[in-house]
Amino acid sequence: MKEKDYKTMNAPEQSTSPQFAPPRIFQHGQLFDELGIQRLWDQKKLINKLNHVNFTDGHISILFNNDVTGEQILIKAYPQPCIKDELVCRLDIENNPDDLEKCKPSYLMIEDGYTTILAATEIIGKADNQIKITIPGKCYSISKRRTKRYRCADITCKVIQGEFNAPGLLIDFAPNGLGIKLTGNRNMKGFDKEKSVLINLALNGVKLFSGLCRCIRSDMDLPEGRMVFIPLNNQMSLFPKRETRNPRQHIVPSFSMSFKHPFFKGNVERDIFDISPAGFSIRDKIDEETLLPGLIIPNVIIIYAGIIKIECSAQVVYRKEEQEDHAVQCGLAILDMDIHSYSKLSHILGSYLDSNARVSNEVDMDELWEFFFDTGFIYGEKYEHLHPYRETFKETYRKLYQDNPDIARHFVYERNGKIFGHIALVHAYGPSWIIHHFAARKMGNRLPGPSVLKQITQYISAYIRFPSAKVDHVMTYYQPENKIIDRIFGRFVRHLNDPRKSSLDIFSYLLFEKNSALETLPANWELREAVISDLVKLNEFYENKYGGLLLSALGLEIPSESLKKSFIKAGFKRDCRTYCLCIEGQRVAFFIVNQSDMGFNLSDLLNGIKIIVLEPEKLPWAQLSAAINHLSVIFTTEKIPVLIFPDNYLASQNIAAEKQYALWILQLRRGGDDYFLYMDNMMKVNTGKQ
Repeated sequence: MKEKDYKTMNAPEQSTSPQFAPPRIFQHGQLFDELGIQRLWDQKKLINKLNHVNFTDGHISILFNNDVTGEQILIKAYPQPCIKDELVCRLDIENNPDDLEKCKPSYLMIEDGYTTILAATEIIGKADNQIKITIPGKCYSISKRRTKRYRCADITCKVIQGEFNAPGLLIDFAPNGLGIKLTGNRNMKGFDKEKSVLINLALNGVKLFSGLCRCIRSDMDLPEGRMVFIPLNNQMSLFPKRETRNPRQHIVPSFSMSFKHPFFKGNVERDIFDISPAGFSIRDKIDEETLLPGLIIPNVIIIYAGIIKIECSAQVVYRKEEQEDHAVQCGLAILDMDIHSYSKLSHILGSYLDSNARVSNEVDMDELWEFFFDTGFIYGEKYEHLHPYRETFKETYRKLYQDNPDIARHFVYERNGKIFGHIALVHAYGPSWIIHHFAARKMGNRLPGPSVLKQITQYISAYIRFPSAKVDHVMTYYQPENKIIDRIFGRFVRHLNDPRKSSLDIFSYLLFEKNSALETLPANWELREAVISDLVKLNEFYENKYGGLLLSALGLEIPSESLKKSFIKAGFKRDCRTYCLCIEGQRVAFFIVNQSDMGFNLSDLLNGIKIIVLEPEKLPWAQLSAAINHLSVIFTTEKIPVLIFPDNYLASQNIAAEKQYALWILQLRRGGDDYFLYMDNMMKVNTGKQ
């Protein structure tokens, strides 16, 4: 830039025609950080830009020169529709100084955050807060930033550094800088520019960002009082690192993401580079990026094939710059999504890895029944129990498998509509989901059982991280003599040897038949609904003698009314009540009475009575059976499934158990990673992959 050009800009206007000069770094407001790439625009393109600003209710800026003091003043202005070489603007009254009559316009400016359009102008006329100015034949578009800067509104912040704590507002944003205006502690007492600060940003109390930053510019001596901070961390960790992770996949056709940016309210759409049930990444050109590590996006829509839409919240966890491509890759962790959205995503990703594996949204019921009978999952004794209620049973499963309620999920392995593998999840207790209905049959030379197991473990491993999941445990019942299933669950417990992470309890099982002629309890015996003090005693007994997860998984101390309502909303019933049996005030047994729809669980283990015996030597079978018979009136069936713990009680009473059930429980936050690694290694061995 020539010296005479600087003089031309600073001097009061004397000529009748505007002389355009390239921009200088203005003192007022630091309008330009640095000179950038300059491109000439013609008048027609400038007029189109001005009309677009008017159409979007935007504003421009007009730079005035004070004829007396030489001071430069920047005024916000709202352009009116423009046709030729004249422009009428309405000036922003709030920023209109009293001595504006002594000033003349020299330039109009249009900023979009990335480029600045600068056009020399002169006044034609002025009335009240309206001004008419000339539009030059040529102007400059100046690119002065690597990334676009966005104006922000309503984003509150806290700037914290030791004892220094100041509120403020986020006034503009770029991925490499936060422009903040402090509204408190303006004297900056106690602030050290050389040290890092913690910046928290929020909108209406909702947290949007929290991270360490460094101050690179402070204009606190100017009226605007703007400070610029750059984030220090390009990577953050939201969750502990896992040895096994759901694979990130490059999907074709690709997913895309759409969201309203929480800082500047603009709509952002990006193609997704890779994705898993836990998160995804995008790639941007550096001049197009809008994200910074730590940014929380409350509402994201993940779109597949332009049709399927999946809603979630997400947080940016890393930013990697690729110098060769002039690009940047940002990774986002999914913070939360509801079970329907998560199931959609898992279904697509699972099908991409294996087209036969899927989270099932709807199942052909005739095919399902054929599968259950053919695999022997519904065997003779089980069907005998279910047969009288088979129509009710069919309707229960129609609603479960076709209405897609929140309380259950089903995983199938099928080809051409024929089911070869099946496993299901049901939200049985407040803190727990039950894995059940695991069955498989051969498909050619292979058995799809491991594939549906892999489906469910990958599904659970990502889902448990979401607050809306509200799941602390997974559990399953199985018969201990089933060596294949015991290898999946029981051997893991024995291998881990930590009952606080995973435990196994063995129950005796029998079908108890109602008997109106059965004797009632003697006078010194009492059966009553348990109170808190009873549950404390039960917990002490179980902790001291067994130390497993049974009671915490059943959630006895905190009955889940919300779960009950979820079942009712889905058209099902679910209740769980605990009773205490006492002799002369001494607690000898507890009864956990489960109620659900007939056949909700094929073995009806969610529609029966679970008994925990504390004092077996003080509890004769006659009194126990009288108590069961008393509670049986709750059920509509004539035979009630009963599980008794410990499993040796019936033998001590010379009563033959029909079978045994092992109850496997996994505490997901403590033992989940151990189990997922165990399953991953076991499947590698089964498939010959090392």
